[in-house]
Amino acid sequence: MSTWLSKRLLDIVERDKRVFPRGISIKHYPLVVKSARGCFLRDIEGREYIDFVSGAVVYPIGHLHEEVVEAIENQLKRYLGYPIVYFYAEEPVLLAEKLISITPGSFEKKVFLGFSGSDAVEVALLVSRAARGAKYVVSFNDSFHGSLYLTFSASGIFSEEAKRSALASSDIIFTPYPNPYRNPYGIDGYEKPVELSNTILRELERLFSVRGSEISAVLLEPIQGDGGIVVPPEYFVRELGKLCSEYDILLVDDEVKTGIGRTGRWWGIEHYNVTPDILVAGKGLGSGMPISAVVGRANVMDSYPEGGLGYTLTGHALSATAALATLGVIERENLIERARHLGDYIVKRLSELKERYEIIGDVRGKGLLIGVEIVRDKARKTPDKPLALKIAWRAWERGLVLLTVGKYGNVLRIAPPLNTPRDIVDRALEILEESVRDVLEGRVPDDVLAYMRGW
Repeated sequence: MSTWLSKRLLDIVERDKRVFPRGISIKHYPLVVKSARGCFLRDIEGREYIDFVSGAVVYPIGHLHEEVVEAIENQLKRYLGYPIVYFYAEEPVLLAEKLISITPGSFEKKVFLGFSGSDAVEVALLVSRAARGAKYVVSFNDSFHGSLYLTFSASGIFSEEAKRSALASSDIIFTPYPNPYRNPYGIDGYEKPVELSNTILRELERLFSVRGSEISAVLLEPIQGDGGIVVPPEYFVRELGKLCSEYDILLVDDEVKTGIGRTGRWWGIEHYNVTPDILVAGKGLGSGMPISAVVGRANVMDSYPEGGLGYTLTGHALSATAALATLGVIERENLIERARHLGDYIVKRLSELKERYEIIGDVRGKGLLIGVEIVRDKARKTPDKPLALKIAWRAWERGLVLLTVGKYGNVLRIAPPLNTPRDIVDRALEILEESVRDVLEGRVPDDVLAYMRGW
């Protein structure tokens, strides 16, 4: 067991277990953060780490960016926020106008401002059902959309047992996601993307032809995040958009993880030249301040009863100010293009590792949202969650923060801040390879797995 597990650190781990319900966490290793700046974290023992996950994709421009801090400080001197449910404030209006200007679609739009990806997706589904007068939602296997009632119900990554225990809604219809690497049809989606896509699209068209009037929306992640950083074929997303339009079913685009420049475009859906009816943003929007957004067709957004979306602190001025500053930094520092180029570089480096190590089955992603799938047998694609967890653990010991995601918990998620310096990226990739080597050579004991859950 690592000597890094000090009494002080383990005390916090035990206290955390006593006071928080198990439903809020999928812990990885005992990292207790004390401070953060840029692309670095520091723990309570003074050790420094490269943050290669951006706090679960929450910090697109790094921790405590000076422009965001200055904007927050200036806002604090004026006022924190005041309920726009009853009155008016300029900061949330400015943010809504900005979001309308940078989201796909030339139609009239309106914006809901919330606090997290979960509440934003929940609102997107509520207004979709109201607009269409239909209660069913089509979602995808292995998806994750949040932790509220409808969002939990629509998340395909949870087991049927978990759904039953939480009394999840039965108004969700699940369909396979076109995973090119592993799918129930045994089709190599990299070699045959159209065949894989059409296999699923035919099933969806049959469903729509019979029950289209009962379906309000299709809920789509343009790249599955917690499902394993799965990039669908471009053909699939384009044809899905056409199919939804043909049957007058709303396309809800969940950009909580893929938005805010993360994939080398403002929004992940832009890689496919598809315009959603509703787009959901969260996580990185406020650089750590709690804020989310739903941007949708004005007639759809206005379909919900008056006052029904009236959260007391919606459009909170302080969080809106942080979001405006974040979007401004991304634009001025040209970080979207940087994410694209840096992501290509990382994928190239990781693909070279894939050729050297049999346990790396697949490398995929767009921009700075990248997945590395760890397998026991490359030919059979046998997922190996314990091996992936051990790699993440060893990387943490060596000074790199990684997470594991995916249906089988065997995918390393790589998502550093968009402005991470190239030399720091190189050091992080060196640590990753060293960690893979250490695990293969048996230097990471099995007992570390007692601290790790992941998906």
